[in-house]
Amino acid sequence: MKKIWIILGLLVLVWLTSCNSNTAENWSTPTSTGETTLETNSWSDMAELTGSVVLDTNHALAGKTLNFEVEIMEITKSASGSITDTVESGDTISVHYIGTLEDGSLFDSSRDRGEPLSFTVGAGQMISGFDAGVVGMKLGETKTLTLAPADAYGEYDPERTQIVPKSDLASFAAAGYNLEVGEKLPTQFGEFEIIEVLPEGATGSTDTSAQ
Repeated sequence: MKKIWIILGLLVLVWLTSCNSNTAENWSTPTSTGETTLETNSWSDMAELTGSVVLDTNHALAGKTLNFEVEIMEITKSASGSITDTVESGDTISVHYIGTLEDGSLFDSSRDRGEPLSFTVGAGQMISGFDAGVVGMKLGETKTLTLAPADAYGEYDPERTQIVPKSDLASFAAAGYNLEVGEKLPTQFGEFEIIEVLPEGATGSTDTSAQ
């Protein structure tokens, strides 16, 4: 099984400052690779936080085909000197978009928030299909991008799990989240679901941290 990464330290910090906030970049920006330690937080009853939980760390949109209706609102040309009126790699652009699943259900919309999303094309700030799909678009143009999982958040991987001590999730417990099977913890990359609870000292059948 592949080594599984997770950036819970960053996630907890983001969550503390913006609880339940799903911004455009939350859905459209790819997660970074690498590992960090979790930022722990004090809680009045740490004695209850014994044992560990197993988190499903797949992105909430993993394995799904996504549709983005994109409109180019602004194009700021890069330092290359190009003056073309179409989007090129290196340009900084602002877009409005509506993101839906194959069944038409909405998962994100910059228009609902009333604020366009800005990013630098080709800089790795967006999922690959979105980044590539805007190249060649003109100012004011609207286009629908249909992204397969490989161009969005990847295929769903049942082995993409992470064991995390309950004590490292003290901030969630303090906010009223039950660290039990089925609970979903909000992060900037979507919700990570608890799929198993382990007693003190147990490693669990889904432990991939040492792989």
